[in-house]
Amino acid sequence: MPQYFFDSSAIVKRYYYELGSNWVRAVCESHTRPSLHLSQLAQVEVVAALRRAGRRENLHHSFVDAMVNPFERHIILSDPARSTPVYTIVPLSPLTVTLAATLCSTYAATEPHPIRSLDALQLASALLAARNLSDELIFITADTRLSTIARFEGFQVINPAYPPMP
Repeated sequence: MPQYFFDSSAIVKRYYYELGSNWVRAVCESHTRPSLHLSQLAQVEVVAALRRAGRRENLHHSFVDAMVNPFERHIILSDPARSTPVYTIVPLSPLTVTLAATLCSTYAATEPHPIRSLDALQLASALLAARNLSDELIFITADTRLSTIARFEGFQVINPAYPPMP
């Protein structure tokens, strides 16, 4: 059974409705319970994105809290000591940072755009997660720049806004 690595641009769709949200929710809430992986970086990026969406859309703070709170609860429920954690969190370790820096050097001249620093941390997290798996790890991102480089690194990539047909 495939496993999924969601970058922040993709997992935010589970908590804030936008193009691709239905697909993300279907995968995350599937009865088959696939393994879902996130970089520890998502703990910051998703909260920031949800709060930014609230400001941009002029949403009431209680509505924004209603998006942030389930995400934060899912992070708490991702404790590896639990029998069924919601997410497998890939820590931002020194190895992750070193690999991200290497990715920044490797893809510094990628056309049309080089890899960005936080995207490199996301991709490094996915690469480290994939090393320990026997199943395929599918990279989920709504970022077209990152999707190109993730493919260069050998990942099958899905943009939840335009998922493949079943």
